[in-house]
Amino acid sequence: YEMTSSLVGSEMCIRDRVGIGWGYVSYHEHSWEALTTRISAPEGQRVNLKLQDGTEVWLNSGAELEYPSLFAGDTRRVRLAGEAFFDVSHDASKPFVVETFACRVEVLGTRFNVNADVQHSGFSTTLLRGSVRLTSLEDSRQQVVLKPDEKAVFENGKLTLHRADDPNEYLWVKGLISISGLDFKEVIHRMEHCYGVRINLNVAPIPTLEAMGKLRISDGIEHALGILQRNCKFNYMYNHETCLLYTSDAADD
Repeated sequence: YEMTSSLVGSEMCIRDRVGIGWGYVSYHEHSWEALTTRISAPEGQRVNLKLQDGTEVWLNSGAELEYPSLFAGDTRRVRLAGEAFFDVSHDASKPFVVETFACRVEVLGTRFNVNADVQHSGFSTTLLRGSVRLTSLEDSRQQVVLKPDEKAVFENGKLTLHRADDPNEYLWVKGLISISGLDFKEVIHRMEHCYGVRINLNVAPIPTLEAMGKLRISDGIEHALGILQRNCKFNYMYNHETCLLYTSDAADD
């Protein structure tokens, strides 16, 4: 295989076959395809790759994608753990299928985001363009067809439809975290996901955040926390794996 890669900020871009660098890459035999490739995005990093059919994929921090070297048969099938954004190359004769722990996502040609968080049993799919059909793996009778700007969430064994009201939620593809219109806990949750760290909140009361704008992921988590400190009061301790946020009173306990 021909392999090329380039690094842009904290993002690894992979073209043609697979990239060599911060991502973990392996080739192995698998029953559902003769030869597959597995790519994982390191914690706090993002990986961008283009599949053999022209489909472009962005993997968020900690996500893992498994795909065949050549799409054979009547479907283009990949497997995902974690969060990824897909821009699928249109081929009406060969649907694109994303397998996850909770649901199967079937498309022809579209742009959509899938978050299959195995660790926390969380699954959601948001459609930006085109059409996708979701089928629960627990109960194949549960199917949902999404229209643009709709979001499906799998909770307690059920698929539910929601309106996708925040397009900024997917700016992670561009290396950004939008904090506009979010409360403190929501910003912290997005930072956990993008930086691949566990943030423990020992803050009471939870600060009120009225900030607007975007954080560049490549600037690092401590820079992002410094931006938040300009808008609300808290302290933090960070050790590259976990982060503790606390108030002055809590630090004295």
